[in-house]
Amino acid sequence: MIHPTFFSHHRRAGFSLVELLVVVGLLGFIGTALTLLLMRQQRFHGAIVSVTDARARMRDIATILPTDLRGVSTAGSDILSFEVNAMQFRAFIGTSIVCKYASADVIELPPQDMESGTVLSAWINPPAVGDLAFIYDEGLEAGNLDDEWIRYNITGVTSAVDPTWCPSTNTPAYATAADDGQLRHRITLGVAPSQTRSKIGSVIRFAREVRYSGYEASDGNWYVGYALCTPDADPVTAGECDDEELLAGPIKPITTDTLTSGLFFVYYNQTGTPVTDQALKATIARVSVGIRTTSESIQRATSNITTLQGGDSLRFTVGIRNRI
Repeated sequence: MIHPTFFSHHRRAGFSLVELLVVVGLLGFIGTALTLLLMRQQRFHGAIVSVTDARARMRDIATILPTDLRGVSTAGSDILSFEVNAMQFRAFIGTSIVCKYASADVIELPPQDMESGTVLSAWINPPAVGDLAFIYDEGLEAGNLDDEWIRYNITGVTSAVDPTWCPSTNTPAYATAADDGQLRHRITLGVAPSQTRSKIGSVIRFAREVRYSGYEASDGNWYVGYALCTPDADPVTAGECDDEELLAGPIKPITTDTLTSGLFFVYYNQTGTPVTDQALKATIARVSVGIRTTSESIQRATSNITTLQGGDSLRFTVGIRNRI
């Protein structure tokens, strides 16, 4: 039989209070250090994602801006104002034809997607209220000496899958019965066109007044912005614009110095001479655009890396097709 004193002599010693306090302190220190490390890594990777997104947006501008700018007509006063850090102009967003006059000031357009594959309506974005419609006017004289593009304000736009709009029974017929299920658009104009000079089949060009600029946001950072503008009654005067929508950034602060500014435009005529006088905007033949991003968001996320430098830059040139 085992004597009871056997267990008392062989009982394992436990941790003392001091040892427990030391262990708890070490665990707390290690846990705090790991938490700080994870938070710093999270901020760093978040900043990397932010900068990568900003650079992707910056390169998107190299696609969006040339698309809007290349088709403008300097001879037609499509460039409305230009500055070192901003540019306002009429961007052409699509074309169509007059399929049918629903009334004196309402025009029906052919469907964008037609079963035959014929493209009579094509646009980046469908026409909207506030856009402009330039309709080809044949004039009164034979030939094209008095032909011109007449500008109209679009005051209403409706769309529907309605085969009675631009119908296949129209003369001439621009749609077929196979297109009856396609979406169609009607545009209402502020002034009724002359149906004898802008006949069925006349070409329509759709334009939207826009402004590209650099601006400082409420967070204190600078960005490249895009704004829609309301056309002025005077076709050569810049209209009032809405608030900027963010296109790219953050970028470096905006200055009038093209060597340091986060966004800048340089304008040239056909001989390569810079154009700075607003009175000479009709002579602009090409536009050079520069964007500079900043690495500040990474620096804030990695405050211990004080020597971090960088950012990114992009520069491209857009030639104006329809110029003097």
